[in-house]
Amino acid sequence: MASWEELPQEILELIARRLDIEEFLAFGGVCTSWRSAATNDKYNAKSKAPWIMTYVCRQIAEFSRPSTGRIYPMRVPGSDAQTLSVPGWILALRGDSDYRIFNPLSRVSIELPALEKLHHESRVSEELDRLKRPRHGPPMISMMALSSSPSLSRSYTVMISCITSPGLAFHRSGEDAWTVVSLATDLRRFTVLGLIYYDGLFVAVDAHGQILTLNERKHRMELRLVLGLSYVDGDPYLVECLGSLLVAWMIWGEGDEPVKKIRVFEVDLEKGTEEEVKSLGNASLFLNNYSWFSVEFKPKSCLPGIKPNHIYFTDYTDRKKKSYSMNDGKVETYFESCLPGIKPNRICISKYEDEKMKSYYMEDEKLKTYFDATSSHFNEAEWFQPDF
Repeated sequence: MASWEELPQEILELIARRLDIEEFLAFGGVCTSWRSAATNDKYNAKSKAPWIMTYVCRQIAEFSRPSTGRIYPMRVPGSDAQTLSVPGWILALRGDSDYRIFNPLSRVSIELPALEKLHHESRVSEELDRLKRPRHGPPMISMMALSSSPSLSRSYTVMISCITSPGLAFHRSGEDAWTVVSLATDLRRFTVLGLIYYDGLFVAVDAHGQILTLNERKHRMELRLVLGLSYVDGDPYLVECLGSLLVAWMIWGEGDEPVKKIRVFEVDLEKGTEEEVKSLGNASLFLNNYSWFSVEFKPKSCLPGIKPNHIYFTDYTDRKKKSYSMNDGKVETYFESCLPGIKPNRICISKYEDEKMKSYYMEDEKLKTYFDATSSHFNEAEWFQPDF
């Protein structure tokens, strides 16, 4: 009888493609032949179930799988971290402006050029930037898009939106500097609210509802269309879903009321048109503050706790993770806490003398340390799609 390690390579690869991410990683650790069938480029699960990432403290992030409750703590190369729209990647910040992109599964870590190296196309822009920096502080990245996964391709482009000057910039792999992106002369100055790579183009949406794309050769953003909604109507999110480019508008309630509705529009960049979408079919959207993605429910796939034709998001008025049903427009709480591990019947307190967060157990009156908060802080929990 032949051993398991002698199974034909094509059979092993077929098995590997049917596994979820946890099983795929375990599969590759069995033996040499199984490892060769479970390389990063061969991972193509039928349904890539989303996880939740929370940056905890001291360069530790927790990745939790909602369907099983398992939590995987992992060291990240920075004192802060946020998810990216490209599956599997996070942006890590060390110090004030030392950024890296990092993949927790492949452990690939790529240092980005210093923001001080932003390439300016004229001495005038250099002088303006020099004058602005003392007033606004060093440039900080608010959101980022990648043309492809650096784990799978050596040729990729990174585009960023900065909170302060210069606004937009891009960086090609193999180069050691950023290139500043300008606006076409007939465009209004804008604040980027969404950034994504779609169908070979970097696409942005701004506060005025303008959809713009990057002309990489000319180093400038060009207008494609102006949407019917703007920032006063709600917050826009750019998402690729089932091959289409969508804009999901999160409509807030009056004053400080929670989200009451989410409207979705399909955008045609070539025609310069938008059309409202009433159903996502077998897909769902996941919206973070600075990243967003979709998950397709393929035949016979199962994502426990996640439903198709829903939008999962964080309602920042009450800090709850919620779901919006495209079927009936209902908004429901997905889970209450943004701090994984906190359980009911506990009182959570901060002890300032030792800078530790602790929980008081009502049933046995015991006080236990939940985490050591020295020189650290919690971030909001974010949806994360594990991939290579």
